[in-house]
Amino acid sequence: MKKQALCATAVASLLVFAGCNNQSDNAQKSTSFTPNPTSSSSLVDVKPTAETTVVIVNGQPISRALLQSIMSEMSQRSGGQGIPEDKVIDGLIARELLRQEAEKQNLAKDPTIAAKIENAGKEILVQASVENFRKTATVTEDELKKEYDTRVASMKNTEYKARHILLETEEAAKDVLAKLAKGAKFDELAKKLSKDPSAKQNAGELGWFNPQQMVPEFSAAVASLKNGETVTAPVKSQFGFHVIQREDSREQTPPPYDAVKEQFRNVLVGQKLQKHVEDLKASAKIERLTPPTPPPTEEAKPQAAAPAPVVVPPPVAKPANPATPPVPPAGSPAK
Repeated sequence: MKKQALCATAVASLLVFAGCNNQSDNAQKSTSFTPNPTSSSSLVDVKPTAETTVVIVNGQPISRALLQSIMSEMSQRSGGQGIPEDKVIDGLIARELLRQEAEKQNLAKDPTIAAKIENAGKEILVQASVENFRKTATVTEDELKKEYDTRVASMKNTEYKARHILLETEEAAKDVLAKLAKGAKFDELAKKLSKDPSAKQNAGELGWFNPQQMVPEFSAAVASLKNGETVTAPVKSQFGFHVIQREDSREQTPPPYDAVKEQFRNVLVGQKLQKHVEDLKASAKIERLTPPTPPPTEEAKPQAAAPAPVVVPPPVAKPANPATPPVPPAGSPAK
C-alpha cells in the first residue's frame, strides 16, 4: 500500500516538476522552452539511440540522462526508497504529451503563461549563476582559520547546570524562597509548585546549557551564583518569576577546527556571494520607477464643501447727534 502511494506521488510530482527541463536532450529542439527562438537553429540534431534515449513520444525523444536525474531526485525526496523506473517513465510520457498538447493549443502565446515561462527561464539562470559562483569561489585556509578563531573567541566558554522553580507572581516566588530557607527540598517544591510543564518529571532540572540558550535575566542570575547556591530574590523574566539554584559549571571545549571547517567554508562562500551581488548592484544602472498615481474613483473624490451659513449682522445703532449730549442709563448717577 505504501509503495502504491509512493508511486502515485512520484508520477504526480513529475507532472509538476518545475526543474525537470530536458536540458541534456540536444535532439529535443521543441521539448524545452527556448527564450530566443532563433537560438534553436544552432542545436545539432543527434539521432536517438537506446544508450541515450529512454522513450520517443510522437517523434520527440526523452533522454536517459533526464530519467536518471529524476530517479535520483525522487530517491532523495523519499528518503532512499526505490522508485519503480516504469512509473517514472510513465510520468515523463504523460508530461511530454501534455506539453505537446499545450503547443497545439498555442497556450504559450497567452500573455499570462508567456510571462510565467519567461520568469521560469530567468529563475533557472539565477540558480545557475549562484551554483557557478559557489563552485568557482575561492576560500583560503587563512580565511577559514580567521573565521574559526573569531567564532571561538566570541563563544561563552562556561556552561552551567541549574534547576529552577517558575512562579506566576513575585509573592509566590518569595514564599518559595522562605520555605527553602526553612529546609524545604528544592526538587519537591519544584514538582509541586513550578509552572514549568516539565517540572513534574524533572523536578526543575535544566541540565547543561550555554548562557546564550537562556533569556538574559536568567543567564545573568546563574552566572552570579556559585555552585550549590540559590538566588536570594526572585528573578523576573518574560515567563514569570524564577527561583534558581546553580548546581555546577564547566568550561566548554570548542569544536576542533577540522570538524567545522567545511561549515565555515559554506558560510564564507555565502558572504562572498552577498558581496558579489552588492558589487553587481554598484556597477549597474538601476532605475526605480514610481507608478503614476491613479485618478480618484467616484467614492474617493472629495465632496464639494457645503456653503457656509449666512450670518445676518445685528442692526447697528445710528451714531448720536454730537450736539445732543448722551442720555445716561436709568439708575446711573448724574454728572
